[in-house]
Amino acid sequence: MPMAAAKERLWTLGFVNLLAFDILYQFGAYMTNTVIAVYAVGLGATYGIAGLLAGLNPGTSMAVRPVTGLIADLLSKKTLLISSAVLFLAATIGCAVFDSLLIIGFCRILQGASFALRSVCVVALASKVLPESKLGSGMGWMGLSSVVSTAIGPLVSEQVGTVWGYHASFALAAVMLAGCVALALALRVPASARASRAERPAFSLRQLRSCFHLDTFLYRPNLIFTAMAGLSGVPQGISISLIILAAEQRGIGGATVFFTCYALASLVGRPAVGRLSDKVGTRRIALPLFFVELAAVVVLMLMQSTAMIAVAALLLGVGQGSLYPVLQAESVRGVESAALGRAANTFYIGPDVNMCLSPIIGSLLLGSLGVAAMYGFGAAAVCAAIVLYAVWLRRHPA
Repeated sequence: MPMAAAKERLWTLGFVNLLAFDILYQFGAYMTNTVIAVYAVGLGATYGIAGLLAGLNPGTSMAVRPVTGLIADLLSKKTLLISSAVLFLAATIGCAVFDSLLIIGFCRILQGASFALRSVCVVALASKVLPESKLGSGMGWMGLSSVVSTAIGPLVSEQVGTVWGYHASFALAAVMLAGCVALALALRVPASARASRAERPAFSLRQLRSCFHLDTFLYRPNLIFTAMAGLSGVPQGISISLIILAAEQRGIGGATVFFTCYALASLVGRPAVGRLSDKVGTRRIALPLFFVELAAVVVLMLMQSTAMIAVAALLLGVGQGSLYPVLQAESVRGVESAALGRAANTFYIGPDVNMCLSPIIGSLLLGSLGVAAMYGFGAAAVCAAIVLYAVWLRRHPA
């Protein structure tokens, strides 16, 4: 038993490699996503065109989900990880080199496809380089890549763009993505974790033609997890785009403190909650996290000061920010190698839909009914996620 326990290490070479890859990749992605609209306007685009270019990345990611999950189960995930990094690198260089809005739009589509492919491969590979007893902790650390990138990447990109021009921002992102390619090439997946040819479905054009059939890209047991993750993410999806406008409507200044506090809370909370989930199990910690998130939304509904925004952001970072990787880890726990791509891919559907629709619905509610109604919608979404969690618990008793 002691020898078995000694082998259950979190910080293996493969995990460190994968974590470093994801941090660099997401840092480069957030650097480009943040400045693309400003960059496009500087090239002569209208605000409408600039907004379209900004939305092409997440929109493409959502559109290609049916294909990426299937491909990830048909081909080597390491090969696809390398391909995703090369694709994003090429697209980012294209944004830096070309001034044509049409070419930049094409590059944004490539970036979106790459991002979808990376996300499914990273989660699937993480479940293979991590022992199952450390899966929650590992996903917690993996989740920090987006937190760190969100907090620092936009600031670095904006500063570089202001001083040297936005071409330089894309060039710096390209350097980081070149490092991603090197890390992906160096990744070593344990032989015992590789799916054998017999386990993998045979690659065929017929399968690709049928990729839009539900059974080919959905992993049905994960539908409840993707719904919970999407509904739980509604308050964050609203806040990312609308917290400043909501604060202005209430006459509150300094609303950007929200992003710093959310990032700090997630930075501390995700690894800690991940370790806790490995020790006591998901079912014991998920419900308290849901209620912490619900408390955050109530504070946002009632916010009257910058301090209330900061408190709400801290609660949201601990609640929703820590809950997301816990649900993600549970969604791939015990899944066979041949279905990991579809399982990981299915999980992202809910969050993708949330990030596309929540800002639209939230802005309509904010403009017509005010801040309380907008965050009331967020609270209702969290309550719906809690109901789904209760359903899952009933179907999977301890």
